[in-house]
Amino acid sequence: MDSLQALSYTTAVTGGLLLWVLEGVVPFFKGRKSRGRHAALNLSIASLNLLILLPAGVVMALILEQSKTAWLGVRTWELPVFLETILIVLLIDLWMYIWHRLNHEVDFLWRFHSVHHSDPSLDVTTAWRFHYVEIVFSELLRLPVFVLIGAEIQDVLLYSMLMTPVIEFHHSNVSISPSTDRFLRTVIPSPLMHRLHHSVVRAEHDSNYGSMLSFWDRILGSFKLKQDITGMTLGLDNESSPEQQRFGVLLARPFHN
Repeated sequence: MDSLQALSYTTAVTGGLLLWVLEGVVPFFKGRKSRGRHAALNLSIASLNLLILLPAGVVMALILEQSKTAWLGVRTWELPVFLETILIVLLIDLWMYIWHRLNHEVDFLWRFHSVHHSDPSLDVTTAWRFHYVEIVFSELLRLPVFVLIGAEIQDVLLYSMLMTPVIEFHHSNVSISPSTDRFLRTVIPSPLMHRLHHSVVRAEHDSNYGSMLSFWDRILGSFKLKQDITGMTLGLDNESSPEQQRFGVLLARPFHN
């Protein structure tokens, strides 16, 4: 296994476990029960998605390698390597912002993305809770984008290694001080930002789309903040009841709306 790929996996697993433990010690939303059952549900959905993501990653590596002979993307400009890498990582993150926003603004895509938002108990495992159809669309659409910008598989792995701890952190139920959150959101989407993104109120959850960097929301007009969210309801109206939070129900739900 490639060392960067191994490091990416190790970072994701270690960071996720650490945050899950911390959520039990210093939770932001207190009084959570059945944390193990909640984690088992979300990670079961994530495990299903691995059956798509692992072979998709192999195919992506092959296509990106072959595409270099026909199209170099930003590498055509012959910038220093570190500048090329930074630019490609920024462009990948911009695509992630655009894709996330499309999932909210296009009704057909929202059918599947809403499975992620229907979680009434936001925590680090929610970061991995996505409907498999959304994963398929995401993989199919990001491949031509990556070819267009000239990304190599090492760029994609680097981005994944940097982005994954950020999305795990801002989904987590770990309590941090307001000053720390304020400092962090100058660079990354902070927990306060992303908790508002999971509000039951549509005007609030249609905001703060950033994955790794927070400035896309500021530049593109989707940044929103609400200082006191301690009493905020998470999830979606009529879609977050206990009987709706079951593996089979969540996978079937987009096809019944």
